[in-house]
Amino acid sequence: MSMPVAQGNPCRVMMMKAEPETAPQPSHVTQCCTWLGENGVPQVRCWTPMGQPISLCGHGLLSCGTIWTQRGEVVSRMIMNDANVRFSRHRDISWVGFDPIASEPSVVPEWVKNVFGSAPQSAAVAGGEAGYLILCWPDSADLRDLTVPGAELAEHTGRAIIATCADTQSPALDIRQRYFAPQHGIAEDIATGSAMRVLADFWQAQGGYNELRAWQCSVEGGHLFSRIEGGITWVGGRVEAEGV
Repeated sequence: MSMPVAQGNPCRVMMMKAEPETAPQPSHVTQCCTWLGENGVPQVRCWTPMGQPISLCGHGLLSCGTIWTQRGEVVSRMIMNDANVRFSRHRDISWVGFDPIASEPSVVPEWVKNVFGSAPQSAAVAGGEAGYLILCWPDSADLRDLTVPGAELAEHTGRAIIATCADTQSPALDIRQRYFAPQHGIAEDIATGSAMRVLADFWQAQGGYNELRAWQCSVEGGHLFSRIEGGITWVGGRVEAEGV
C-alpha cells in the first residue's frame, strides 16, 4: 500500500486585534480566532462548523501558529482556553507540543460491534467521561469499512471515539486512525491533532513507539505525525496557508 492521498482538514483563521466578543456564525469548516495576548503570546479560540466551542483543537493550533510565523512573529507557545501549548516549525511541518495524556486499558464495550459493524481487538480510555475511547483493530484493518455513528452514540458513551490499528503494509506509515464525536457535533473529523496526542501515549505503551506517522482514513484523508520528547507530546502536520 502506497502513501494515501490526503486533502487535509480545512480551517478558517481570523486574525484579531483582541478577543472576540461573540462566536462566529456557523460555517462549513472549523473556525478559529487568534490574537496576540500578553507578552505577544498568541491566543486561540476555535469552533466546530456547527458553532460549538472546541476546548482543544489540534489542527486549529497548527494553522494559527503557522500563520503567525509566516507573518513574521516568533512563536514558541500559544494559549487555547486553559491550555498552554508549545509551537515549533521545522521545514514543512508545524508542531504543537502538549502535556501528555495517559490512556488506560479497558474492556471492549458490548455495543461497539453493533455501532461500527466490526469488533476491535482491544480498547483503552483517556481523560474523563467526556474524554476518549480508543478502539484498536487488528494490524492493517481497513478502517474505512467502519460505519460512521450517528446521534445514537450518545446513548452509549460521552467519549469521542478514536479508531486505530497498526499499519504493516506501507513503509511510510506506522498507524491508521479515524475519529468520531457526534455527541460534540462532529460525526467524523477529517484530521484530528488532539487524537494524535492521545494515540502517541497509547502506541508508546502498545509497541514502544516514540514517533508515529499516521494516516487518518476519513473520506478526505489526513497525514499526521507525533513524537514524545522530554516529557512533551508533539503533534505535527503540514499546513498550507492561503490568503496570508
